[in-house]
Amino acid sequence: MREESACPHCLTASYDINQNNSILIRDLSISGQHIYLEIPHRQFYCKSCQKYFTERLSFVDWERRYTQRYEDYIYRRVQVSTIEQVKREEALSWDQVQGIFTHKREQLKKPLSAKLNV
Repeated sequence: MREESACPHCLTASYDINQNNSILIRDLSISGQHIYLEIPHRQFYCKSCQKYFTERLSFVDWERRYTQRYEDYIYRRVQVSTIEQVKREEALSWDQVQGIFTHKREQLKKPLSAKLNV
């Protein structure tokens, strides 16, 4: 893991970690076992613009609790099955499956230029 993170406000590299909490992120199952990744979720302080910011993770969309590949998997499963079946097989709630499906559908609707700016 990199020691610094670029401030999204001024793009200056920041090395000052203000907080370091762990979050659980759901990933693809392995051999039928649900997998959760415990990821450090670091908050930095930027001395240049004097703002706090939370490090972005390249494999998890902002404020999501699932890896992008897990959300892609759920989206594809719902397309060929039902929310109810995916819910049962993945031990998720109906709202979680619907939320993942809606999130991925909205991402796919975005024009390429908007995806590059995220």
